[in-house]
Amino acid sequence: MIRVLIADDHNLFRDGIKSLFEGESKIQIIGEAEDGRSLVKKYFELNPDIVVADISMPNKSGPEAAITILNRDKNAKIIFLSQHTEDNYVYEVLKCNAYGLIGKNIVKNELIMAINAVHKGERYFVGRTEEQLKAILYRYNSIRKQKDDIVLDSLTTRENEVLMLIGEGFSREKIADELKIAVRTFDTHRLRIMSKLAIHKQPELIKFAIDLKLKKEKEYENSQSFNEN
Repeated sequence: MIRVLIADDHNLFRDGIKSLFEGESKIQIIGEAEDGRSLVKKYFELNPDIVVADISMPNKSGPEAAITILNRDKNAKIIFLSQHTEDNYVYEVLKCNAYGLIGKNIVKNELIMAINAVHKGERYFVGRTEEQLKAILYRYNSIRKQKDDIVLDSLTTRENEVLMLIGEGFSREKIADELKIAVRTFDTHRLRIMSKLAIHKQPELIKFAIDLKLKKEKEYENSQSFNEN
């Protein structure tokens, strides 16, 4: 028996998914969530084998909820449903390390095929081969890296070092000690970084630096995981 949790902010759509599995002996709907926040809560309460979730939901999008779940349970298997299955949506699904994306116009047999495939640890993206998925991931990662590089290229080597250490959560004194510079010199670098990045408050700079660090780590983890599979 494959235990499935479904998540969508429309009651009628959830009812439609449930009706597809009436009479199915090998798939059981064990719970429902109406938004991203409740999806995370229900996942850890019910421990489903598979999550079938909408991409666009209030109180955390589907991908945001998936990232939260996967940060705590790397074995979570999540399939997304969407009205859109273009490459940019495929990339968002791959980026959060979910297992599949299928259109909302899906027929019962294909949804069952997707659930069975993902339950076995296989990816399921309608009409796309593994090579095509790798190409999408590479192409969009390159685009994002170019955007990041444009921002970071405006910083000097030392300013980039300062930014990375801010992302590590170090104090100004620790960063100054790490780089063997005076604390006042660190303050000067920080002000220049904020000016170049059009950031006006220190908490915004800290958030930017942490987000940048986490994004780079996640992109690396996802690329490693994708290649292993």
